[in-house]
Amino acid sequence: MQTHIGKAIRLSDILDNNSLILDTTISSSIGATPRLEDLRSVLQTCSSIFSGIVVNPGQMEHLSFELAGKNRAAPLIRVDWTNAYRDADFCLPVSEVQRIEISQADDLLNLGAAAAVATMLMGFGDDFEAENIRSISKLIRESYDLALPVFVDIRPIGQKVSEANFEDTIKLGLSFMMEAGADALIIPKSSFETLKIISDWSTIPVIVRTEKILSKNESKEIFDLGIKGILFSEKILEIEGFSDKIKSMQVV
Repeated sequence: MQTHIGKAIRLSDILDNNSLILDTTISSSIGATPRLEDLRSVLQTCSSIFSGIVVNPGQMEHLSFELAGKNRAAPLIRVDWTNAYRDADFCLPVSEVQRIEISQADDLLNLGAAAAVATMLMGFGDDFEAENIRSISKLIRESYDLALPVFVDIRPIGQKVSEANFEDTIKLGLSFMMEAGADALIIPKSSFETLKIISDWSTIPVIVRTEKILSKNESKEIFDLGIKGILFSEKILEIEGFSDKIKSMQVV
């Protein structure tokens, strides 16, 4: 009973009414992008704007005081590293896509995580997919006794994913991770029809990932479907006046 109470409290820290979340973790894969060179400044600016901020374990260890206190974003910590986001123009092009776990459930709890975030990479072949599922399932089982929620970030970006099967791949990943016992799912923004199907079908909270700031009407449409949160990539930090624009799209 106490385990479930602890998990419920942590989830409520992140997923309040119409939650907005920021992801800053791309820097572990491709280095600091514009505006992420000074993460301390980002956290100081964003901690009161967002319900949660996704950070890497090292970032949390060194900048935890920026995510402390009453009026702050809940810290979500990403447990894995991947080179899958590097393109052909990157200084170290990828010869083989890798995903490795860089932290475990007890580490995250010691760092003060409100939740773990694990990446589910889709479209890279059966063996890669099987190992990805095994790793996340193990994390979910380890996190259960610690009352630590696990959010799974579904990324359909492999060479086997096309425009034709993109949304079906999202649904497949969602099915896998619900069966594995995830506590919440992060999915790419997709069509209204697909989001409605997913929201109606899912038995756990769903969060939509986007790389742009939405209008208030767009965010309201998403939340009206029953989607619990919107997660923004690091790209929004490059938008002039992004903090005011985020505030203007909030739905009460």
